[in-house]
Amino acid sequence: MLTYTPKPVTAVPRTNEYPWLLLLLVLIWLWPGVFQHDLWKPGELGVMQAVDEMAANPRWLPTLYGEPYFGVSPVYIHTAAFFRRLLSPWLTDAYSAARFASVLFGSIGLFGAGMAGYRFLGRHHGRSVVLILIGSIGLLPIAHFLGAHSPTFAGVGLAMWGYAIAPRQAVFGAVWLALGATLVSQSAGFAAALLLLLAGSLQFLFAPWRTPRYFASHLGAWCMTLPLLTLYPLALFLTAPSEFSVYLQQHLFGSYGGTRQVQAAFQLGYYATHSLWFAFPAWPLAVWTLSRKHQSGSRVQTWVLSYLVLFGLFLACNPERNQDLLVLVLPPLALLGAAQLDRLRRGAAAFLNWFGGAVFGAAALFLWMGFVAMNYGIPAKLASRAIYFSPYYTPAANTAHMAVALLFTVMWLVAVTRKRIRGRQAITNWAAGITLVWALLMTLFLPWIDAAKSYRPPIQQLRQSQSAVLQRIAAREECVSISPQHFEARHAWQQYAALPYQTEPGRCRYIFAQYNPQQTRPEHTVLWEGARPRSKTEHLVLLQR
Repeated sequence: MLTYTPKPVTAVPRTNEYPWLLLLLVLIWLWPGVFQHDLWKPGELGVMQAVDEMAANPRWLPTLYGEPYFGVSPVYIHTAAFFRRLLSPWLTDAYSAARFASVLFGSIGLFGAGMAGYRFLGRHHGRSVVLILIGSIGLLPIAHFLGAHSPTFAGVGLAMWGYAIAPRQAVFGAVWLALGATLVSQSAGFAAALLLLLAGSLQFLFAPWRTPRYFASHLGAWCMTLPLLTLYPLALFLTAPSEFSVYLQQHLFGSYGGTRQVQAAFQLGYYATHSLWFAFPAWPLAVWTLSRKHQSGSRVQTWVLSYLVLFGLFLACNPERNQDLLVLVLPPLALLGAAQLDRLRRGAAAFLNWFGGAVFGAAALFLWMGFVAMNYGIPAKLASRAIYFSPYYTPAANTAHMAVALLFTVMWLVAVTRKRIRGRQAITNWAAGITLVWALLMTLFLPWIDAAKSYRPPIQQLRQSQSAVLQRIAAREECVSISPQHFEARHAWQQYAALPYQTEPGRCRYIFAQYNPQQTRPEHTVLWEGARPRSKTEHLVLLQR
């Protein structure tokens, strides 16, 4: 008698899970970089100006110096203005309060992606998705600084959650997908939102997705999303026809332009190169998953591959070179990478753990040495380099910053000394290492970085050297003009000089301007000239006619 002996199924190794530790790690990761620093280029200057105008004069359409502003989602500007009014000045400064919007949307994106991992892959995998995401370098500025694409991250996370539950919970799946697509349309344009839905439509080509409940959910998502996408243009058309015309002709498709002129360019090399660091370690883990036959043809693999093909084309043809757009593909890569994380070979997991420990340990040691050098002058060579790169920094060791940094360092050392490292423990240690280095940068090094990136020190120099002129301007005995095209100069004057100015040329005796010293020289008499440290292409000048 013939008998069939099935192949033994390799059990997934059991791991000791502590959900509260993941929550603690996420909370630690979320907050460094939000507080106690000025606005930094390139993204924060214009966004904060729009937030200030929204807080001072609430309206549903954001403006930048009185002109309609389509560069950032209105949802984001309204949210940042809400936090600014709610928390400033009694709890924190206006800049930090506005950054709470990025923290909020970043948290929504992490939660949505984590729930997608749980629903797509099963218990524990949601935590793996979150760990891979917070271990990715590219997500740090998006979730901590003012910018355009934290709503994009939130939208993709919610849409992933919607797709994950659609075959079982049709209504909720459609709702989350519609909300996610709407957020993406507001921050990345109509084209990105439609591709998000199209990725789901392509799933009918694959047997695991061809179920009546998924069909009903996806049809419902289309029916809910299309009206939501038209709400903003319709409101704009009814209340501000001229602004609607600008939006329709220039901004409807996001970075691709509008109906007047659809732009495109071949940017595959740019985005492929930047994805190597932006989405690390998500993309190597995703490649590992694809190499495993066990996962071939699964729901998560067919959806992620369809999504990556569509958005890979979207990025490859995108005329805008903006690394933050890679956040469109980061959550799906993390989802795919988490699928086989627990089956990662022990040697690969050990190497990832060793590599992370070596890199982040060396970085932490260097940051501690740099902190000692910049504040106490030891070692002298490193102290001189610190002065060279940030000459406006005044040594001042913050005890609270030192205590927090020391606590983070000890916690990381405890984490990386664990034995029997598997895939999930390795990625946990990687995420802890990223969090450690980021926390050290945003505590020990924050005043030093801020002195190098902020426009406040040059304006303080201007106040000291031209105090008599500025006093006459403050008393309105004289006036100063700033060209609307000189955005950085206008920002620096408005935020840190806080004195009245004109934008009409030829009306004032004094001119505050910016210029590139490698290309041109000012035409009028230079009373003062300054710049941020190591800035060779942008100088600020106060001129007299």
